[in-house]
Amino acid sequence: MNNKALLGLSLIALSVSAGQAAMAAEEKAEGFIEGSSLSILNRNFYFNRDFRKGQSSGTGNGYSEEWAHGVIGRFESGFTQGTVGFGVDAFAMLGIKLDSGDGRSGAGGSVDVMPYNNLGQAEGNYSKLGGAVKTRFLDTEIKVGDVFPVTPVVQYGDSRLLPESFRGFTVSNPPVSG
Repeated sequence: MNNKALLGLSLIALSVSAGQAAMAAEEKAEGFIEGSSLSILNRNFYFNRDFRKGQSSGTGNGYSEEWAHGVIGRFESGFTQGTVGFGVDAFAMLGIKLDSGDGRSGAGGSVDVMPYNNLGQAEGNYSKLGGAVKTRFLDTEIKVGDVFPVTPVVQYGDSRLLPESFRGFTVSNPPVSG
């Protein structure tokens, strides 16, 4: 075979595979509204630390305890139709103090359930808002804004009243199954 025939066959194979990939992306595309989801999570967080060995509690009474309720709302849109799809993700979170007063608040260490004001008292509530724009091309998804990454290098923390988020971008591909 000469070089022109080989180049022609390569171009045909490339265009067929690109067309199949585009059709596969359009087949699984659910649409911006149809692929959307809204979730609301309610959770309580109670923290009690007893300083039995005489460590300083920060409260002066030998123990600290805090109790709060968190409401976490997340909206994730689907993607627009086409080879390149666009969408948005948004979240709203609210932390409400239930009981953390009368000299009991403050964990005396690295854990605090609620943020504190300049007088050292637990705030009555706090909130977080954020969002990200996203795009998908074939199986690759890129998000820019407030993201919740889960990678071997960095992962958002979800062990407190409200989960943490990162501001930046993520690029992800689903694993190939076979």
